[in-house]
Parts: sequence; structure tokens; C-alpha cells
Amino acid sequence: MMYVRKRGVGLSYFAENYSKLRFPLAHGDAPGFRDAQRGALFAVGAHFSRLSEPAIVTMPTGSGKTAVLQASALLLRATRVLVLTPSRLVREQIAEDFKTLGVLKRLGAVPDDIELPRVMTAAKRVIDADSWSEMRDFDVVVATVPSVSPNLNEVAAPPADLFDVVLVDEAHHSPAITWAMTLGFFPEAKKVLFTATPFRRDDREIKGRFVYTYDLKSAYRDHVFGHIEYQPVDLLPLSENDENDEDIAIARAAEKKFQADRSAGFTHLLMVRTDSRARAAALEKIYAEKTGLKLKLVHGGQSLGHVKKVLTRLSENDLDGVICVNMLGEGFDMPRLKIAAVHAPHRSLAVTLQFIGRFARTAGENLGQATFIASRSSVKVEAEKLYAAGAVWAEIIPNLSEARVQRELALRETLESFDSEASTIAALSDLSLYTLSPYAHVKIFRLREEFDIRTTPSFGFDREQVFGRISESTNSSIYVTRKTTKVPWSTDDRLTDVRFDLFVLYYDASAKLLFVCASKRSDGLYRRIVRDLVGYDPKILGLSSLNRALKELQNARFYNVGMRNRQQSSLTESYRMITGSRADEAIRPEDSRLFHRGHCFGSAVENGIDVTIGLSSASKIWSNTSLSLLELLTWCQSLARKIEDNGAAVTGSKLDLLAMGEPVAQIPSRILFAEWDKDIYIDPPMANYAFGEKNKSVSLPEFDLVVESSNERGALLRLEGHGLQTKIVFSLDQDAHFSYASGDDPTVELSWGRNSEDLTDYLNDNPLHLMLDDWSRLCGEEHFASPRGDVIPFDASRIKAIDWIAEGIDINLEFAKDAAQPTSIQGYLTRALNVAEHDVVYWDHGSGETADFVTIARTTDGGVGVTFYHCKGSSGSAAGNRVDDVYEVCGQAVKGIIWCDLERLIERLSARFARGTGMAQFIRGDEAAMRALSSARPVRFEMVIVQPGISQKDLEQKLGEVLAAADAHLVRAGHSELGVWANF
Repeated sequence: MMYVRKRGVGLSYFAENYSKLRFPLAHGDAPGFRDAQRGALFAVGAHFSRLSEPAIVTMPTGSGKTAVLQASALLLRATRVLVLTPSRLVREQIAEDFKTLGVLKRLGAVPDDIELPRVMTAAKRVIDADSWSEMRDFDVVVATVPSVSPNLNEVAAPPADLFDVVLVDEAHHSPAITWAMTLGFFPEAKKVLFTATPFRRDDREIKGRFVYTYDLKSAYRDHVFGHIEYQPVDLLPLSENDENDEDIAIARAAEKKFQADRSAGFTHLLMVRTDSRARAAALEKIYAEKTGLKLKLVHGGQSLGHVKKVLTRLSENDLDGVICVNMLGEGFDMPRLKIAAVHAPHRSLAVTLQFIGRFARTAGENLGQATFIASRSSVKVEAEKLYAAGAVWAEIIPNLSEARVQRELALRETLESFDSEASTIAALSDLSLYTLSPYAHVKIFRLREEFDIRTTPSFGFDREQVFGRISESTNSSIYVTRKTTKVPWSTDDRLTDVRFDLFVLYYDASAKLLFVCASKRSDGLYRRIVRDLVGYDPKILGLSSLNRALKELQNARFYNVGMRNRQQSSLTESYRMITGSRADEAIRPEDSRLFHRGHCFGSAVENGIDVTIGLSSASKIWSNTSLSLLELLTWCQSLARKIEDNGAAVTGSKLDLLAMGEPVAQIPSRILFAEWDKDIYIDPPMANYAFGEKNKSVSLPEFDLVVESSNERGALLRLEGHGLQTKIVFSLDQDAHFSYASGDDPTVELSWGRNSEDLTDYLNDNPLHLMLDDWSRLCGEEHFASPRGDVIPFDASRIKAIDWIAEGIDINLEFAKDAAQPTSIQGYLTRALNVAEHDVVYWDHGSGETADFVTIARTTDGGVGVTFYHCKGSSGSAAGNRVDDVYEVCGQAVKGIIWCDLERLIERLSARFARGTGMAQFIRGDEAAMRALSSARPVRFEMVIVQPGISQKDLEQKLGEVLAAADAHLVRAGHSELGVWANF
């Protein structure tokens, strides 16, 4: 007998009957709660004994959520309960069972004679306050969200105290605005969110605390769910008269399986699943014409009464099955549906797992295993091809479910560890870390001492920190900044840009590496932040260390590869980039002699998962994806582990042919010249500096970069031009290799549009490339050996021997003014070069010179020949074999190839002539004649060194090796052989 409680004053229905709730344990044929159901209920009770945030219960479809949902109302002694469901059918099923407490009675959880709650089904939209007030006469209101969500214009706002318990079925819908607003109108209510899949395809947050998780794998282990058989359908000709149609093949296979199950005594029913009404109508015709199955179509556009009638016919065996368009899914209860004919697979793991769970349950009589029938498909779900040939669903599905749920739980645990607040404005105090998805791009610094993650960074005077959280357990911190700037296209102060940026810091203590992930990617900003945090300039990682991040990759393929030429020249590019689907295949073995490795970006497989990875010499590693905070930290931990492992990273691609360089403790030989990083030429910054009482701004490549001196520990460099002269120290003894020589040296600020940073900060992130006199290269502390292969000894017969004494030249005197000038080496060249074969002879000797002399002459093929003459006085009174006599002048010749671009050369010489820089004299021709040759092609460049201290007839091997090395370097760079004017 059922008793209906009379409304009165006093305790609520659930408070009055709380003591009647029992927790029998199912055993054998004895009814009762399963362990998972009891665990979920006790977890809900424990949660609300100390916390008020929503409780999330994860249980697969078909594992007994309805019983837990009903019992929660009693356990929490609710005054009035709102149950939110995802569909009308589920609403009706839950409401009908709640009216009788049917599931709790069947489990023996409440006595059969318990008085019953008053249950209302909200079938229409609640459009006024009176309709909400009518609900006060009920203990339970069951509704779909469209009926009660104030987000919809027709729905009135509810009283905040109307419900003190809200139970949400299929809570993965809760982030949707209509659901979220409904929940938000009852801020004081206890909320229990039930879901089979605590994650969404769009990764939006299901707000609340996970209190209990029972995954699909556990349900299989406990025999709540049974085996699922995947039956693939191959598209073979069906008969001579039938077209080879996928839908027909699936329909025929479904009919065959249905008949086989019925013959085996099972009462199985068929569900035909598709994704559109048009496709469903076509399938209805196919099943009617091609099979003997009796099916009916149901979809969301039909009335609830019609759908109920179809389901009644289904339960009474008047139908063999139904054709559904995204219906009868989440929350719907009909265990006899055991055969699924899938004509349009779900593309979401969450929906797929729910759908599978509907068929896998073991409850019910005369039921066998579930069967999924689908064509072989390339549809991917969570990196596994569920519909691939040979897919073993009994293994794949539970593992997928467990892995995805555990990932969600680990993410929540990680986010909850960020419990230390750091300078957060009120407007962002409730910002959820779940909503953050930083791009996988990190800059890595090596620290020399332990770092305290609680140290608060400074983001500069123009950038306000508006949010901060710290996790000591993960050694990471998160900050959001706000920067307001004027728009560049108006001077009106009312027009401003407001930009928010995310900064994530992770410190790996074992490796002493600090990872900085920022939405504002600027090397200068990175360095300023980290310098402020640690109190010194930290080291960046060299390419040899970064390359270790490529370990543990399979099937690596690179479609963007950079190669730095060992010889800088306009005739052979200084930096080569190869792009394409297999760019690494374009790397040839001979490239390993001429190039060393630059940046790279590509794809691979790591631990069975497709990944992308890129790295650059600026100590940056990235992947072309956005990550959750847990994924980002896990990625950084993996990178730190690989970087600290000194083992070689072998990718199995031709990228392995290119050398990366080795760290050195001292400079192997003398530095000849310095060269900017490639990015300076790709995207030249403006150099901003004080010029008298004014500020000046000039493109950085316009300045000369001179090596004044060097030793095994470092070098002194001079940047000069356009009124600027500042000295920069390069030192291997400092973590930050570059600094101003003194506090009196002018500082230079580099700017790219609205971004700027100090020159030395830039160099510490993008080091100069320093060419050594053995033609090897140093970048930061990484040394790149000279190209492999023996250098052919220099042929002394190529030397042009001059009788300097007969010419009246003092071989010790390179340059002189006034009366002594004709007796100097350069005085001799002013006469020797002033011949008809040269159209232009320019004397450029002086600070920042391109060469002492530059000649330009037309060639017979219509082009021009350009020759640079570099002079040096002998260090002895007679010719001999002094290595110092050739080192500097050979270095000048090799460095001079940076000017081997005819248009750039002519512009530079014209500018120096106009300013009177250096000698600034045309020995032959004039500026107009020079400019007239600027467009001539082809162009041939030649370097000539003039050194009377070299003896042609007594050239020793050591001097010959230096000349041969310089000659080989020039030839590899695409220039003519080295010319040498020397002594007999």
C-alpha cells in the first residue's frame, strides 16, 4: 500500500523519513546497494559535512546513479529538491520513479510502506513568480533545464530559497550557460552533480569538487557491465542487384545479429543510431526495404506522447527496435537495448562512453552480451581507433574511460594545489584555473642556485599584476597581468588597448631549470622577469642541451628546419630554412660540412601519442597545441628530465646529420669578427640611443660591430656608427655572457614596433656568432668546429710578388698622411689601382671600413667585378714567416664578405662618402659612376690581402695553412679565390 504524505507544518518530508533510510549491501540474489552506490552516498554526506561547493559523483550510465540520486535527498534531509535532467524522457522516468521511490524500495533501502514524497514534473516553462511559488507545495521538482533556466527570456527568476538541494543528472552539461545560470540562482543550495563522464569535449569546467569516482573499468571488474562485441562491417558486394552501400551492409548485419540473439533466447532489442533526421528517414526506408526488421523512428522534434507510445510498443515486443537521432542516450533506461547499428559514430569520447554504457549493463533477464555494428572507420576517439580492424573493445573502452577520468582527477588535484594567493584584484578573485589553456611554448633558464617559487615577480612599471596563484607542491606559479596602451593609430587618449597576459613559471629543482610560459613572448621581458626573481642574469640553454628534448620520439619527421651557414656571405645564404612535409629529407650529407643546426619543428610519436615539437637556439621549446595546466607542468617535467640526461638524441631523420656544437670552458682560438643572430637580418630592430641632447633611432644592421681584442676567456667588442660608440664585453666567466664594458658606455635599446629590450639583454638570449681564426664559430658558450675535410695547401705561385723597396715603400708603414703618404703601403695602392681597367676605385680606410680599397669594374658579360683590398704593415723590417702578419689581415678578408651585396655595398660607401667617414675618397670615378653600376649582373666578389711581410719564395707551412684556410672559407662562400699581394 502506498501512502501519500499530507502537507503540514514541521520537518520536511526528507528530514522526517531520514531515519528510515537503510544501506543494505547487495549479496548474491539479496537486493541492496552495490559498493559503488554506498561509496557515492557516503562521500556525498562526508563532503557536505564540511564544505559547501558542489559535489561531483562520477558513475557510468547504467551503474545505479538513479538510486544514489534519490537516496541523496534523504541523506541530506532536504527541504525541497530540484532535479535537473538532460531530456524529456529522462525527466519522465526519474519523476515516475521518485513518486514511488521505486528503485529504493527494490533495493530494500526504504520500507515498502514509507509515505511518499510529493513530486512535480515541470513540463512547461516557468514564466511567472506564481508558477515558482506553486512548487513550494512539493517535495521534489523534476525539470529539464529549458523549462526552468532564467537564461531564457520567457522564464522568470526563481526565489533563491526555493530549493536547498539541487540534483543534476548528466552534469557534464552544467558548464552550458542555461545550466550554469539555473544553478547560480540557488547559491545556498547543496548541489550534487552526477555524470558518467566528468569531462567535456570542449574541456570546459564542470565546477565542483570530485567526491567519488567509479569508472567504466571498475564497472567491468564488478560485472556491473558485461562484454561488448564490436562487429565491423566490410563493404563487399551484397548481391548482383545491390549497390555496394555502407548503410545497407550495416542494416543486413544488424538483422542477422538480431535474429541470432533471439534464436539464442535473448530478448534483445535493436537501436539504429544516426546523426540527422534526413539520414534517419533514409535509414527508415532502407531497413523497411532491405530487412525484415520492424522499426520505428524517434527524434527530438516529435511529441513526448508519441515517443512514449513508441517505447511502449518496444517494451511490449511490438517492435524489434528503434531508429534514433541523438535520442535515448544519456540517462535513458531500457536494458534490453543490446544491439547498436551505428551509421554515424560519435566523435566525442564522452558521448561514446555514455552510449556504450547504455548497452553494456548486465541487469535484466534473458540478456546476453552487447553488440556494436559499424563500418571500419577512421574516426578517432582519444587517439584510439575504436572502429578500426581488430579493435578489442573489452580492453580499449575501459582503459580509455579510466585514463580520461584519472586525467580529470589529476587535473583537479593539481589545480587545487594552487592555494597561495598573490596579489589578485577583486574582479578576478573567482577566476578558475580550469579555464586557462596556455600555448605550449617555454623559454628555459638554467639557475645556479635553488629558487623559491613563492618569490613574487615584477612585470614592469607598465604592466599590472591582476591575478596570482602559487603551488608549492608542484613548484609552479601562475600570474595574469594587464597592460593598457594607447593605440598606435591615434593620439586621442580615450582610445586605448587593454591586453591581458598569462605567465606560468615552473621550477625543476633536480635540474635547476626555470621554465617560463607566457602569452606575451618577448625575450627581453622573459629575462627581466627572471633576473628580478633570482637577482642575477641567468644562463640560457645551448642548442646541444635543447636538442635532448628530441629523445624518446618515434617516426620523427621535420617540416621546418633551419641551418646556419658556417661561412657568412651574400652569395651563399647565412641561414637556410627548408620547409615541406618532409623537409628533413632535403638535408644532404655534404650539408653537414657547410652548415650546422639551427631551429627545427616537426611531428613524431611519443608514448603512442602524436606530438609536435620545435626548438630554437634562443633556449625555446614549443609544441603546436594548447594545454591544461597539468599537461603543461607534466610536459615541462618531461623536458627537464630529457635535458638533464646527457645521452644523445637520435631522431632517425636526416636532421641528425647536422652538428650542434659543444659547450667549451675557454675560447679555442682568437676571435676574428662577430656576427648578429639571423633574426636581426630577418626582422631588423631599431637601435635607440642618446645622441647629444636628442634621441636617435637607426636600424641595427647599419652599425659596425668590431672585435677590439680577445683571449681564451672572452672579448671586447665595439658597436659604432651614426654618432654612437659603445663597448660590450663577452665573457665565458659570467652566466650572462654579454654586458656593457662600463657604466659610462652609452646603452642601446632595441625596438620592434611596440616591443623593446636592452641590447645586452637581447644578446644574452640571442648570442652573437663569433668567427675564430681557425674558421670555427662560437655562439654563446657553444663551439662549432670548422668544416670537416683537409684544406689544400696554399699555392705560393698564386702570390703576386712586389718589389716594395724598388717602389720606395716602407713595408712597416700601412698608412700615413701628408708627405709620408706616398711611401706607405696604402700610398702604393692609390697609384697601382688607378688604372683604366677599374671604373671606380674608392679609398675607405678608417673606422668601420668595408676594406681599405674597393674597386668596381665592368666585365665582358655585362656584369661587374668587385675587389676588396685589405692592407697590413709588416711587423718586421724584412719579409719573413710571422703568423701575426697574416692573422689579422686574413680575418679582415673573411669578415669583409658581409659586404658582398652590391646594392648594400654601394649604399654604404655613398653614406660614408657623404659623411666624410674614413678616407672617403674616389681615386677613380665618382659616386654617380658607382651608382650607375649598382644594378649590373652578374656580380663577382674577390678579396685581396696586401701584406709585404709575407715572402713568396720562403712561405712556410704554418703561414700557408692560415692563407689556405681563409681561401677555402671564401671559396665555400661562393667568392673568388683569395688574392695575396706580398713580397719576393
